[in-house]
Amino acid sequence: MSINKATPVVINSPKKIRSVKGAYKVAAILPDPQIGYRDLSTGLNPFHDERAMDVALQIIGYLEEHDRVDAVINLGDFLDLPAQGRFEQEPAFAFTTQHAINRGHKFLQQQRAVAGPRAKLVLIEGNHDKRMEKFIMNNAASTLGLKKANMPDSMPVMSLPYLLRLDEIGVEYIDAYPAGAYWLNDKLRAVHGSKVRSGGSTAAAYTNDSPHISTIFGHVHRQELQSKTVFDRLGPIKSVAVSPGCLCRVDGAVPSVNGATKIDGSPAVYYENWQQGMAVIMYKQSGEFYTELVQIDNGRAVFRGREFTSKL
Repeated sequence: MSINKATPVVINSPKKIRSVKGAYKVAAILPDPQIGYRDLSTGLNPFHDERAMDVALQIIGYLEEHDRVDAVINLGDFLDLPAQGRFEQEPAFAFTTQHAINRGHKFLQQQRAVAGPRAKLVLIEGNHDKRMEKFIMNNAASTLGLKKANMPDSMPVMSLPYLLRLDEIGVEYIDAYPAGAYWLNDKLRAVHGSKVRSGGSTAAAYTNDSPHISTIFGHVHRQELQSKTVFDRLGPIKSVAVSPGCLCRVDGAVPSVNGATKIDGSPAVYYENWQQGMAVIMYKQSGEFYTELVQIDNGRAVFRGREFTSKL
């Protein structure tokens, strides 16, 4: 049989792609800002990255203007709380907790402003957020559950929900780290996370351990996306694990195992294997969802063909 030139085919320009605007709910996922400070002779030196946080807010505002925002989900380690931690105490941590609480409240208010009044705001407790509760349990256990007088249904006054004024701005707090989870639908959950695979994929650890559940997680400060398909008698079961990265600084400012301080107390420059970013999830209650990872680098991101740059 001879081989000839291919049969000629004429392809017409495809029709315009159908918009899915309004067909899916939209969630903006914000990971690990680690809001906190060192109080140095030069002033407050933040752990969080103001420019990365600003870019994330810009993207949420863009989504609300051009599509919709049904939920903003903070994946935890919202505050760093180094003065309440069990690790080495730097002198520069002293008296910075109130500054962090104030900045955390402002960040949530900024999220509310750009996402709009109908968006659901969620804050999942991370291991750093848990530090406040553990610190009180270890040093003043009898004060742990104290509430305002004659208000038995209010939050304890030494809790993050109370200190951040979450009830006043309509933020749902998911506590009980590491078990706490916020479910976007029956197949997709958001958690802070407790798994870390420094030499490999943490996302793969989630899909391997729970191949029937898809997970959006923080904690590791790295951008990762892993898919896995298994099957049963009824057919394939697909799961996805997503880590959006972090909104904290990645230059050694955040206290960590690899970080260090100079003789004047300022942080030494050290670049962790961390990546700044966020995620946007399009989802339906039926279980269907799609993920967009957004890379943020040096106060800049490109999302859906547009550039977002921080002016801070």
